[in-house]
Formats: sequence, C-alpha cells, structure tokens
Amino acid sequence: MSVKLVLPLAAAALLAGCATPPQVVRSGDPAFANGKTLALAASQATPLDRARPDQASALVMARLGGRTVEPAAADYLMQVAFSELPKGVGVMRDGAGSWLSEARRRFGLRRPAYAVSITAIETRTGRAAFSATATEPAHGDPAKAVDRLVAAALAD
Repeated sequence: MSVKLVLPLAAAALLAGCATPPQVVRSGDPAFANGKTLALAASQATPLDRARPDQASALVMARLGGRTVEPAAADYLMQVAFSELPKGVGVMRDGAGSWLSEARRRFGLRRPAYAVSITAIETRTGRAAFSATATEPAHGDPAKAVDRLVAAALAD
C-alpha cells in the first residue's frame, strides 16, 4: 500500500471516531402532540440562547406538528432549553446511579457538552407527558448543534 494512501486513511479513521451521534434520554412518545394544541412556556434566555434566540423552541414546535395556541388554550405547555453543560456533567436515570448520557471523554479528558432539553406538560393535570434531553460534545457552531440535538430528541 502506498504511503500516500495510508496517511489519508489513518486521518479519516481518526476523524470518524470524533463524529458520534447525540446521546438521548427520553421518557414518553414524541407522537403525543399529534392533533393536540401546544404553547411555549415563557422563559428567560440564557447567554447561549441569546446567540440564536428561540431557535430550539421554533424547531421543536415545527417538528412536533401540533397546532400552536396561547398557553391558556393549550393541551400541552412546552418547555425548551438549549444550554452548555460544564465538563463532567451528564444525565442519569432518576438519580439511580446508572448513566444514560454520560459526559463524553476525549483523549481521557472530560469535555463540555451542548444539550437540548424538552418537556411537555399536560395543562389539565400538570403531568409531564414527554421529556427528552439530547447531548453532544460542545464543538463547532451551536446553531448546527441545536438542529442535530432537536432532531435526535424528537426521533421516533
């Protein structure tokens, strides 16, 4: 095998290991919104949200496909947040001690991560009908990360 071919193949193999899909922790079925009315809960923008205001919320509402109404008339109140988790922070199953979305390591070091969290609260009962958190290592453009994370969180 030619030396000219070995180097690009080795580089491609190393880079392929870096491109991992988002990790998702989900409770409930994203199809809950079919034929239902949805409203966004009012929230304060975090510094990360201010760079792309309401991008995560707009993507969630568009992908769920429910009819958007005022909160008082909604079947479900949607809470959506996009944030950066500090190094070493992951997501566990109800504090039971088993990692569902462990903080990623690269070369043995923990890395910060981007996260999108989505919760649908049934307005009649106050019960969470759906919740999901999708995480991935924080690198690159946060706007592109939001797209990937929302898609992963709401995947069937």
